[in-house]
Amino acid sequence: MTVLFDNLQSVSAAQVYKSAFATHTSSPSFTQPVKCPIEVCLSDEKQTQLAYFLRILKQASQQSRWIMFIGDEAMLDKNLLQSAEIDLNKVLLLRNKKGLTDQKLMEKALSTGNCSAVIATGDVENFESDEIRQAAENGSSYAFIINRRSKMKLTFH
Repeated sequence: MTVLFDNLQSVSAAQVYKSAFATHTSSPSFTQPVKCPIEVCLSDEKQTQLAYFLRILKQASQQSRWIMFIGDEAMLDKNLLQSAEIDLNKVLLLRNKKGLTDQKLMEKALSTGNCSAVIATGDVENFESDEIRQAAENGSSYAFIINRRSKMKLTFH
């Protein structure tokens, strides 16, 4: 799966999820996360993105690592996470950023290998760096960027 996305700057949660099911029809395997940031658009017209995102997080929560949300704005509703069968005991919320940017915090969290997924909010373009790609690869972690604003972006499925 990672080879498919190696040359892209970012991908959508739907692309990642569909790619996993296309190659693993019975049960998707998320042991090889994609290197580039995964954009999750949370707007009324893109509710399917949320569903795909939650399915990927459910798989990530089955690992013996953390799911880290960077900042309150990235955190999803606890009831939503529970209904998606995400283990809340593996969810961390980082509030004290100590003057670091979300990009730098994401890079650090990804590179440690202690997180199966790291989630921040903002424009995915701000997270499309070689440092974040390398950190995601080194830590075998997902880098999710939640875009809470609706924007028109052509996505190929």
